[in-house]
Amino acid sequence: MNNITNTTTGLNDDQQMLADSAIRYLERGYADAQRIASTAHIHGCDPARWAEFAELGWLALAIPEESGGLGGSLADFCVLAEQLGRGLVVEPVVAGAALAGMLLADLPPGALQGSWLADLASGAKRLAFAPWEQQARHQPAAVAMRADANEGGWSLQGGKSLAPGAAGADGFLLAARTGGGTLGLFLVERQARGLQVDACALYDGRHACALRLEGVTDASLLHEGSDDEILQIINHALDRVTIAHAAETVGTMAQALDITRDYVGTRKQFGRAIATNQVIQHRLVDLFVEIEEARSLVRAASSAPTPRMAAACGAYISQAARHVWEESIQLHGAIGMTEEYTIGRYVRRLALAASLYGDSHHHLSRLAAISLGEPV
Repeated sequence: MNNITNTTTGLNDDQQMLADSAIRYLERGYADAQRIASTAHIHGCDPARWAEFAELGWLALAIPEESGGLGGSLADFCVLAEQLGRGLVVEPVVAGAALAGMLLADLPPGALQGSWLADLASGAKRLAFAPWEQQARHQPAAVAMRADANEGGWSLQGGKSLAPGAAGADGFLLAARTGGGTLGLFLVERQARGLQVDACALYDGRHACALRLEGVTDASLLHEGSDDEILQIINHALDRVTIAHAAETVGTMAQALDITRDYVGTRKQFGRAIATNQVIQHRLVDLFVEIEEARSLVRAASSAPTPRMAAACGAYISQAARHVWEESIQLHGAIGMTEEYTIGRYVRRLALAASLYGDSHHHLSRLAAISLGEPV
């Protein structure tokens, strides 16, 4: 990888070692062949590659130490996420660790929670959180799924829409309304009767799922409370994954810029490289500044993951991702849209990143509501 935009200054010693380790691994052991193998896998995740991630400690990074993890902070995880985005890693590390894993660790401790966290840290199991329902675009408060107590546990009825990283997961975290009018967070294992998992491919080739539950009778209740309490837990999880996703996107943008800069330095028109044109240089500098601003915002947000910072981060990253992929295509020309050329894969990743956890309109609306003290 060309490291001109791979800025790691400002990191502490542990974070620097984490970034360096990820860079070395991705340069030596994660090329197109590995990426294609995972993309082609039925679950979008090569089990052998996932086991390697576990050995590197990546899957344990966000898990508390008392549950078998490394007890890393969100800022630590974002250092890793940036390198994952730069290497265009397709396995659902961010969705599995920053969203599902951190959410599970937030819940009151219990035997079921403890065993799952340990298995997540070791890579023995994968967990996914499905936060949204149909017709409720990026609005976790719109929960129509029903939960009714039975002799063996709980029965769930309803559906969840697009869940990143859910393909091949061993369990799913779901929010549902109980008969008492409260909200509950439930764990449903993949082999549960009545659970239908509808897999789909995202624009960049990664996998996701929609879930349909028709009389699932063996769901496990992890935590129950008022709407305000449960939604605060869910929104905190979504804030963190928004920031981690932004860090991943910064890495993707940085590598897209490096690829584009190298291309315009070799492509010639009228006998000279087009990078010698001042207007091209200005466009590259504008992209560089935008990516550095995005990186600074992500680091600030990951150190203080408040709802306001998460919304600001999501809004800026969504706009920056769109700008970078549009400029990459324009500076490459038609070749940038081809499957065979490297930049095309980064363009598709950035196009998806601009809306995966909410587009700029969603995050700006949320930021405005928070700033004005209005209900989100």
